[in-house]
Amino acid sequence: MTFSIQRLRTLTTGPLHTEIDDVKEDLGLIFGDTGFMTHMLPNLLDAALPWLRSIGLDARFFDGAHDPSHVGTITIPVPTAADRAAMWGRYRALPNPLAR
Repeated sequence: MTFSIQRLRTLTTGPLHTEIDDVKEDLGLIFGDTGFMTHMLPNLLDAALPWLRSIGLDARFFDGAHDPSHVGTITIPVPTAADRAAMWGRYRALPNPLAR
């Protein structure tokens, strides 16, 4: 999968580098699903981060900074079925953001 570095930074650093719809689309590619709602995004990101950390991205992707100078494209692997199952397992284990 090829990503804009700015879009991938949104997934790995926290600060929004592009549009929120990009986050939904990119998480859909990673999770192999679509139709995510905005309230789901923080937990989906938390569930995907261990996989993103495991694929050998440069530390700059995890610096927590908004960095519009980090540009270009990057190719990352497609998650395996086992990777996706692990992400979904982590997602389901997180608290429901709508529960009070």
